[in-house]
Amino acid sequence: MLIVPLHRRLTAANFPYVTALLIAINVLVFFGWQGDDEKALAKAADYYEQVQLAKYELPAYQAWLQKSGQHEQTLPPGAAEHYTQAQLDLLIIQNAGKFLADLRADKVITPDLPDYAAWRPLRSEFDRQWPLSFTERHSMNFSELDFGRMFSAMFLHGGLSHLFGNMLFLAFLGLLVEGALGSSLFLALYLLGGLGAQLFSLFWRWGEQGSALGASGAIAALMGAYCVLWGMRKVRFFYWFFVVFDYVRAPALWLLPFWLGWQVLNLLFNKEAHVGFDAHAGGIATGALLAFVVVALHRQRRDFLDDEELADDGQAAFQRALVHLGKLEMPQAKALLKPLIDTPNPAMPWLLAWYRCCRYQTDATELAGAARRLLLYPAPTSSERVEIRKVLDDYLNAGSPLPLSDDEVMQLARRWLDAAVPDDSERLLRSLAGRAPTPSGLPEAWLQLMRQRGEHNDRAGAKLACSYILENFPGTTAAQKAQFLLAAEAS
Repeated sequence: MLIVPLHRRLTAANFPYVTALLIAINVLVFFGWQGDDEKALAKAADYYEQVQLAKYELPAYQAWLQKSGQHEQTLPPGAAEHYTQAQLDLLIIQNAGKFLADLRADKVITPDLPDYAAWRPLRSEFDRQWPLSFTERHSMNFSELDFGRMFSAMFLHGGLSHLFGNMLFLAFLGLLVEGALGSSLFLALYLLGGLGAQLFSLFWRWGEQGSALGASGAIAALMGAYCVLWGMRKVRFFYWFFVVFDYVRAPALWLLPFWLGWQVLNLLFNKEAHVGFDAHAGGIATGALLAFVVVALHRQRRDFLDDEELADDGQAAFQRALVHLGKLEMPQAKALLKPLIDTPNPAMPWLLAWYRCCRYQTDATELAGAARRLLLYPAPTSSERVEIRKVLDDYLNAGSPLPLSDDEVMQLARRWLDAAVPDDSERLLRSLAGRAPTPSGLPEAWLQLMRQRGEHNDRAGAKLACSYILENFPGTTAAQKAQFLLAAEAS
């Protein structure tokens, strides 16, 4: 079962910097420090296979399991897909701590056995050559309470597919949970949730042999926290269950029993999967509990969480407003639009509809405010820029003065120059003619316009801009550069 929340776009305003840092650290550890482990393991496995240690030790291991009542040690997630069979056999032996201790103490293959004389020197030489890898030194061992290893294991992975799957989920969930908590609180929840997942895994597997690693416990904590933080707010998520998949909207809290129940179900009935369902279940529960504390203390970012709900309700209100606008029922349309345009980041269509409402009424101040908000709309797309220019033409053709300060006119002119729309830029720059004092940056903006005209092979327009600079801004650096460019063009 796969459930992924997909209801918030990544923007510059909500970029999850801590999430990105965590992803970078995990990738660096895997391809950096863990990268040398694979070569060492391959070399050791070649020797192990060459001297045929497996034929002595694997049967002895199976007999030891039956005699001691121990469970077969669990391989790290992703190991089965990442390593060869010879490497897997070696990992099973080397990670079975209790068995390996008994083996080295001659308690498994005992001196009275026929194979002992052939086996003992091979094992001694292999122990001399076996390198203690970075992964072995920092993964979490079952039946051993070591907080240092529990922490470091959260940044290790058993293979490329293991790393990719975890980082993909971290990116999706990190965007949502970091936005809801803020960077510092998010990092604290991630690390504490990961440790909680490791503690539950130790509790569940205490007495077993083997080791565990991976970021999935901490990521599972984000899953539990996400459900609690969004609560009964309806969110959009993608689900995939065998052959059934779709996008659905539902309260986020409903996902908690599905996510947790799926992990518990697999933990109880899918023990051969070599997946850390115990860490996943412990992480989800820990993350949910930590998020309950955050909500109880009112430390969540309500503006980020509520913005999702406002956007959904806003679309329905906007559609009703358009119906009233089409019938020229301006008071009803404005009543629906006013709460929308007063949100922190109103959508461009909402502002355009508000301008149209104000345009059909006689309140000049309200109309000027509506036009001003559109003209100063941050980072418009090319299609939105076209709509803004239409509003400017409509507003000025109605005989109204430009509803912007000189600095705001300069800001808009530069933005349009950067977007390579020289005609509209020149119209704005000419509106500042005769201002005293000269608005800051006005000569340089005209010089940029001149260059842009030249780049578009508009020689006549470039000369007019140059003449304007020389006439209105004599003695400035912009005038000197314009004179130079004009002379270079003439030659």
